[in-house]
Amino acid sequence: MATAAQRDFARSIYAAAQKATDIAPEFVTAQAILESGWGKSRIGKFNLFGITRGSNWKGHTVLILTHEYFNTPNRTFTAPEKVVSIAKCKTGNRWYYTVYRLFKDFDSLEECLQEHTRLLQKPGFADAWLHRQNAEEFAHRICDAQGVRYATSPTYLTQLLILIQTVRKICVQK
Repeated sequence: MATAAQRDFARSIYAAAQKATDIAPEFVTAQAILESGWGKSRIGKFNLFGITRGSNWKGHTVLILTHEYFNTPNRTFTAPEKVVSIAKCKTGNRWYYTVYRLFKDFDSLEECLQEHTRLLQKPGFADAWLHRQNAEEFAHRICDAQGVRYATSPTYLTQLLILIQTVRKICVQK
């Protein structure tokens, strides 16, 4: 069961998502919860979604130690990003990386939501974008093998689907 602080966080993100984006607000809220640990581990001031810098970002960034999964033991990054350690996963042909990555730093929640929407409108998520009003289908599509995947964790989709249901209980069902 969510704490009072967690319910307040979910309701605030849900309300902001309803105003700032045309993506299902329960999806946006669930993803913010998953990526930020219910708002406790924001990146910078307002990066609730773990959005990395990318190559064209001219705004503020913050260098953060994080964990990612890749299908190769040879993944490299451009400084100041760097690999700290790599471990082969026990199942599958995947490697667990501890890395320093540059993440976007936003000045407001609205700016974060706008960038999150812009990211999900990119061509790599075209198959998902058509389903943006269906939280579960959108979650499946951003995690599938079509186009690009939002996250590298093998449990990301399962966690996201559970949180979508939690958000509905907190924000939608009376």
